[in-house]
Amino acid sequence: MDIANEIRQHQPLLVQQPRQVHTITDRFSMANTYLINDEHCIVIDPGSALNTHLTLNYLQRFLHRAPSDIDLIVLTHLHPDHTAGVAALRKACNAPVAASIVAQQLVQSCRDGGRQEIRSKPGMSHFAGHMLSQHPLPGALHHLDLFSTRYEQQVQMVDIWLEDVAGLPNHLNWRVIASPGHTPESLCLYNPFSYELVCGDSVVTLEGGTALVHGSANRRTLEMTLQTLCSLRVFYLYPGQGRPILSRHAMANIKAD
Repeated sequence: MDIANEIRQHQPLLVQQPRQVHTITDRFSMANTYLINDEHCIVIDPGSALNTHLTLNYLQRFLHRAPSDIDLIVLTHLHPDHTAGVAALRKACNAPVAASIVAQQLVQSCRDGGRQEIRSKPGMSHFAGHMLSQHPLPGALHHLDLFSTRYEQQVQMVDIWLEDVAGLPNHLNWRVIASPGHTPESLCLYNPFSYELVCGDSVVTLEGGTALVHGSANRRTLEMTLQTLCSLRVFYLYPGQGRPILSRHAMANIKAD
């Protein structure tokens, strides 16, 4: 909440910048991929080989940029429908992959035999830490069904671990917002200068424009994530699934599912 309050306090001084996020999807996609057109480009959630192909095609045909202009790949969480295109994309651009440090902490705890509880650490929001410290491991992990062999492999593809409220490497206008609920390591990316929020599956939109904070966690965790996201000024909301919402009040009707 501290970063949200800080951003809100300074908003009258900000001059809105043009939006930077481009949506890459098609009718066969299970999840949206996003391309941030910055000085160097960021790709968020390359969920399939098809999405990777579409992203590279869009980058070259419409933005007139080369794959080498991509300097970062960000994963909002580590489910396969958001990560399956990483290998193909990294082969094309050789960019590092970034994800939430919470995933690293959970995997390490699981490897240590689950005798220690995850506790709130510097750089992790209070409510994220609280959520992860409610249950001894690995019982909570078994309940969430996170650490299959496939999930362990996905953790190994990550090069950079992101902490809550930190800026993205070489893209400091984009801030990491921890958003546990769909998974403990879920994160959003927020730009307080263009008022854009990329949510992964922390937020999904339904037909008719309804936006939901989405997850299998307890209601309190979802409500705390909802409170954090609603404290941000957002004109452009980019969900992991469903259509983006472009509105001066993009967060006005969002609910916890």
